[in-house]
Amino acid sequence: MIRLIVYTSEPLSSLALTTLFQSCEDICLLPVVSDLSRFTDQVANSDPDVVLLSVDGGVDWGLLNALRFQAPKSRLVLWLHEVAPELAYQAIECGVCGILRKSLPAEMITKCVRKVYAGELWLEKTLTQTFLSGRRIRVSRRENQLITLVSQGLKNKEIASVMNITEGTVKVYLSRLFEKVRVRDRFELALFGLRNSPNQADSPGSNTPVFTSMFVAADPLEPTHSSPQTQSVGLFPTRAKP
Repeated sequence: MIRLIVYTSEPLSSLALTTLFQSCEDICLLPVVSDLSRFTDQVANSDPDVVLLSVDGGVDWGLLNALRFQAPKSRLVLWLHEVAPELAYQAIECGVCGILRKSLPAEMITKCVRKVYAGELWLEKTLTQTFLSGRRIRVSRRENQLITLVSQGLKNKEIASVMNITEGTVKVYLSRLFEKVRVRDRFELALFGLRNSPNQADSPGSNTPVFTSMFVAADPLEPTHSSPQTQSVGLFPTRAKP
């Protein structure tokens, strides 16, 4: 029997999910939680096998870390409206085991819960392809240095001092880099730098670093699932380290 706890602040979603899961003989639905401030404690006290977390706005990464700490054996599934590759990557890094769009049919929700409980990692097909395929990005030595400094946590003023340029020039370089590697902010650029080691270009004697990026534009999503062994492939763990 799968012990499942659900958080949602929407009464209609609560009713629909309750009806759905109570019809499943292999799923024991614990009381649905609507107060997010109490959710972590209730998860810790009930020790569920699977946690289904409804996300209506931005993802609360602090909450995900707290859930992982309070209930390390529980497997977490995010239920949200849109799934960007960057968000999915960060979620997996935080220990999330499944990501569901709210537009998916009911049978996909129950299937996801069962697969995640069985130890599999549930991602939609296009996200899987995005993580595993990637694209090659050629950056200059100067851009490579900037990515490295951002990954080390340096501020613009410190970067300007190291690179012997003005803070205004740093801002211009960062803006260009965000667009070039398709990230939205410094945090994602730092992740890009930490997770993607530069390789030498293919041409002999080239001094231009080449990154293989996992932050690429997603195609229209379609549901699928796959095992964590298939998805890890040196890219990310199924659970982030404490």
